Amino acid sequence: MNKIPTHKIHEWSATGIMLEYFRGDIAQDERQLLTLKEAHRDNYYIFFLQECGESCLLIDCKECRMRNAMFGYILPGQIHFGIEWNNVSGWFLCLDALFVKDELKEIFEKALIPGNLIVPDTQALNDLRYGFELSYRKIQSGHWSLAQHAVTLLTGIIAELYQHYQPAFYNKRAATLTRQFKLLLSDNLNSTKSPSQYAIMLHVSIHYLNKAVKSITNFTAGYWIQTEIILEAKRLLFYTDKSIKEIAFELGYEDYSYFTRRFTKIAGVSPLQFRKNYFK
Repeated sequence: MNKIPTHKIHEWSATGIMLEYFRGDIAQDERQLLTLKEAHRDNYYIFFLQECGESCLLIDCKECRMRNAMFGYILPGQIHFGIEWNNVSGWFLCLDALFVKDELKEIFEKALIPGNLIVPDTQALNDLRYGFELSYRKIQSGHWSLAQHAVTLLTGIIAELYQHYQPAFYNKRAATLTRQFKLLLSDNLNSTKSPSQYAIMLHVSIHYLNKAVKSITNFTAGYWIQTEIILEAKRLLFYTDKSIKEIAFELGYEDYSYFTRRFTKIAGVSPLQFRKNYFK
């Protein structure tokens, strides 16, 4: 393998949400099985609840072994693949970053737990099961708005569990610089799209910025700039009635046809098709 592939949520779900229950063989079809065994990154979150059995994943070169009831998640950009699984059952949720609130992203990104794995107590396990089962029922019912609210509830339950594992502080320069970069990106996304401009704001070289950000997130500053642009575009497409041209201008693109090409290349679907997928 010369290049580690990055899988995108639209390859699995047009809505950006895929939730399934697994029993026995964790993969539901041959494609999923091949994906699980192949080292790869995803551009979406994966949350998983193993209720029983034994399994092992390799996440960012760290072996994560799970026995009986355990919960974990994989962040966008983390390299991972399955090593083994025996008599497992439980839930997994693949979720577009669009549906993860910024304050929850902070919790998930900062949790200091090997492999992001925890052993939930009885109450937490019941809460997780309830969240997964409710979300699954709403998704299966076809009521998209209710399904979205149920998934939001589930991610809130998960975040509450991980608030207990937040670091008191970061003493690594790369982590600090990455957080500073992301804050600047959030404030200047519509006007500043060049990694070199962010490096100037942070008083570091572009090489140092890219190295620091990649060491923390597995992706360069440029990747996160374009990812955040597309995420904001998805929000505007989903939550507003603005035209694609208006959204392009709001995001700082004078040529909306160029914006459309960029969105399509990164998101895998055109802005118009993305909007149709949610409101068909």
